[in-house]
Amino acid sequence: MNTSTDQISPSRRNFLRGNISNRVLQIRPPWSGSEAAFRTKCSRCDDCIDACPQFIISRDDDGYPLINFTHSGCTYCEKCVESCRTGALQRIYSDIEQAWNHTMHISDHCLSFSGVLCRACGDHCETRAISFTLLSQGRSLPEIYKKSCTGCGQCITVCPTDAISIHETIERPL
Repeated sequence: MNTSTDQISPSRRNFLRGNISNRVLQIRPPWSGSEAAFRTKCSRCDDCIDACPQFIISRDDDGYPLINFTHSGCTYCEKCVESCRTGALQRIYSDIEQAWNHTMHISDHCLSFSGVLCRACGDHCETRAISFTLLSQGRSLPEIYKKSCTGCGQCITVCPTDAISIHETIERPL
């Protein structure tokens, strides 16, 4: 459930936990731009964390803001951007679809793949980026339309089998 692929040496904590991979994947707050630019500008002041009414922003091991879609999704209220005094979060893109550089992916753990009727993700998707193709024997396969997906994470919070994950798209420079 992560997006950044910058090469970063593992912290001592991650090393001791056995997480020594140089591939660090994390979701930053919306409109954070590239990981390198974000880390340069972010002062780790927690203003965006305090401003988020959805409580989806927390800290990573290095103290930088990190998104967690476990309990809620992003509503794009822009409170995090408004609270950012350093310019690490800037809404320079006009479309909400460009707030992040990730899209969602549905794995075969989805209940629909097993013939169980579940459309929780589609029901909670405001942009209707998730649709279901009907198959024989009452099965239906979910499909995410990447162009309509805003990456808000609402589908992740409601999936009973954790079948929805986040995949990186193109890294945008800031």
